[in-house]
Amino acid sequence: MNTILKIKQNKAVRSLAFPIVNMIRGTRLLTYRFSKDAAYIRAFKNRYQGQRCFIIGNGPSLNAKDLENLCGEHCFAANRIFYIFDKTNWRPEFYFCADSYVLHDIKGEIEKLKLPNIFIHLEGKKLNISNPNTRIVYINNYYPYLVNNHKRVTGIRVSSDVSHHFTAGETVTFNALQFAFYMGFSEIYLLGVDHNYSKKRDRNGNIITDPSIRDYFEGVSNNDYSIQNIETSTAAYQAAANYAKTYNILIKNLTRGGKLEVFPRGNFDEIVKEIHT
Repeated sequence: MNTILKIKQNKAVRSLAFPIVNMIRGTRLLTYRFSKDAAYIRAFKNRYQGQRCFIIGNGPSLNAKDLENLCGEHCFAANRIFYIFDKTNWRPEFYFCADSYVLHDIKGEIEKLKLPNIFIHLEGKKLNISNPNTRIVYINNYYPYLVNNHKRVTGIRVSSDVSHHFTAGETVTFNALQFAFYMGFSEIYLLGVDHNYSKKRDRNGNIITDPSIRDYFEGVSNNDYSIQNIETSTAAYQAAANYAKTYNILIKNLTRGGKLEVFPRGNFDEIVKEIHT
């Protein structure tokens, strides 16, 4: 995987691939809306108008006790969240995996998940992922292919129609936010979104390392292909904050600690108290 990743990130390779990859992604923008997956997604439009939801990250601050308090709530989660399932009865209603590299690693686990809604990157079709417990829905996770992808820190916008495409923002949490907007949720709470990693990239592609930082809950470790451009993901969160402000949607970050300060902070225990009274 690392060798393939290095080849794909080589500037000369990216220059040669630039017109071809953008043509493929442009074609998907034209054709995906006519797919059965897009039709399935359209059925969710404004279905949860005026309701609240929780978007769960995989940060080190996440704990099973907090999740247990969210049983029965509309919740989004992603990627390796299943590693905490043996410690809680809580399960997410909406599961996402929007990274093709992650899909390669956790294909087997996704095929065993017993969750009502599973949304994965369109590239997953190449892996023939199937799940007897629920339908797999493929999403069009789009961004223009750039020769220097690390400089994609401006121009990120929330997709107004996720049945056409989701805008990629270097974090699957941005996908969950866009879907929550599309579904009509008016209160969105983030939990376990620490936005702080032991390895991260700057806009020049340089890797910044701090081994004192834990990446995920329950000892789950980071992978080299998952090294995030922190400026791109921050820009994506800012785009979500701007969208929420425009459409009068409340977003609060209930994460215990962490480095995400784009959204106003809230107290998880106080929110839970309100839920259960």
